[in-house]
Amino acid sequence: MWLLVVATSVGWPSHPSPVSQVIESTGTIETICDAAALKVGDTVKLVFRALDDAEPPFNVRVISPAGKVLLERVLRDLPTGRPQSAPPITFTAGVDGVYKVEIWQLYGKGRGQALLTVVDVAAG
Repeated sequence: MWLLVVATSVGWPSHPSPVSQVIESTGTIETICDAAALKVGDTVKLVFRALDDAEPPFNVRVISPAGKVLLERVLRDLPTGRPQSAPPITFTAGVDGVYKVEIWQLYGKGRGQALLTVVDVAAG
């Protein structure tokens, strides 16, 4: 079974990178996924960008399409994808549907929410 990741960009309609094609992100902490397509069992890698100066620690949560918490973790440093940043947050997209990613500062007002939509290509 093959899965394809699709979404629309929020606030970045002319953004040329794959980010605008795979994830819908809102808030002051942007969630970034550079994958263009995934199949069942593939690992999704997420990094984040704070639009304001956001101080750690952060809490991140990934929720499956069924509503189950797949991952919840406190981050001492924000994984940005830049050299020497914390490693990306990873999880396995095991089924099709909408995965919800939430990130927030534990002691601040910075927040972000993203929807990662994974569809089964074989189903149409």
